[in-house]
Amino acid sequence: MAGGAPLRIGILTDGLEERVTAGGVQIANGGVGVYIYELIAHLRRHDPVNQYFTVRFGRGRLDLYRGAGARQHVAVPQTRFNQLTYRLDVPYRQLGRRLGLDLLHYPNQLGGAFLPRAQRRVVTLHDITPLLYPETHPRRRVYGYRLLIRRSLRAADHVIVDATHTANDLLARGLVTPERLSVIPLAAAPRFAPVQPSAAFAARYGPPARFILSVGVFEPRKNHACLFEALHLLHRRGEHVSLVLVGRDGWRWCDPLAEPRHAALRPFVRLHRNVPDADLPEFYARAAVFAYPSFYEGFGLPLVEAMACGTPVVASRAASLPEVAGDAALLADPHDPADFAAHLHAALRDGALRARLSAAGRRRSAALSWRHTAERTRAVYEQVCARA
Repeated sequence: MAGGAPLRIGILTDGLEERVTAGGVQIANGGVGVYIYELIAHLRRHDPVNQYFTVRFGRGRLDLYRGAGARQHVAVPQTRFNQLTYRLDVPYRQLGRRLGLDLLHYPNQLGGAFLPRAQRRVVTLHDITPLLYPETHPRRRVYGYRLLIRRSLRAADHVIVDATHTANDLLARGLVTPERLSVIPLAAAPRFAPVQPSAAFAARYGPPARFILSVGVFEPRKNHACLFEALHLLHRRGEHVSLVLVGRDGWRWCDPLAEPRHAALRPFVRLHRNVPDADLPEFYARAAVFAYPSFYEGFGLPLVEAMACGTPVVASRAASLPEVAGDAALLADPHDPADFAAHLHAALRDGALRARLSAAGRRRSAALSWRHTAERTRAVYEQVCARA
């Protein structure tokens, strides 16, 4: 609170995408969407003093926008002008003054560069892959990112990142100063926990008896190709395990099964798109191993979800993943399928190792919570507004 008065905080939620699955509205875009949803839900649940307004084009259909949340939602008119100029903050310039907002939070990468100076703003930057790996993003996104990143971060009163690795990337490039930067990690939702196999799940998905699981958007940066090569190597060693991929189609996804050299793997690979949130814990819990070979992650939320379910994890030793995993995962070179195959084989075959990874993963995930994320974020809001 600034001067003892409750704060009025606006949080932009256009980065929280929605889809209808199994008759219900769910988060459509993985880690960023989960972050925005859980942050707002826990801020409202655990902070009865300050007011939190959601701001987005249109009404939104998730439960954040219903009940009491409906009274604290600002629907930006979906005019062509607004949709063309939102990157220049045009729809939001008068919003802060009209609603008496103390602060605007841009929780999905960039924004706030063109707001009036008097309007306090916070930015959450989840990664800088458009700068580091431009080939893994559409050209239009890369150009927009390069144009906005310096101005947006320079204008921000504070910048939040999910991991120290991203903070170091920003500091090394002079994109933000240390006193305006906070590392606030993410967490697994409480529903991610060891669960018993259910007949209903088996009827819906017909899961293989023994499988490696990977969860995440289907796109080149997630490096699914490494898992296909590793699966070939495992099969040559007599380890006829299956591979299950859960996610949604992303940019430039090419199904590896379409390649003739992977034809022999077809009976051993399952792809499940747009799985309902309620089914994810059982996918994790049924998996023999969770594999995460991504080339770059700002955090890697599925890794923590798998750990919370007690599933042994083999992850890439790239970017923030070693930091997030701690001692609770085996780390492999994402550019070396043989290294991944060797670690997967150990996690599949060594019972003592599996037990150690499972216990360490549950401890690691339990050390992270969305309530803690929300409380530390609220502290950033209050710090920024106190300075004002």
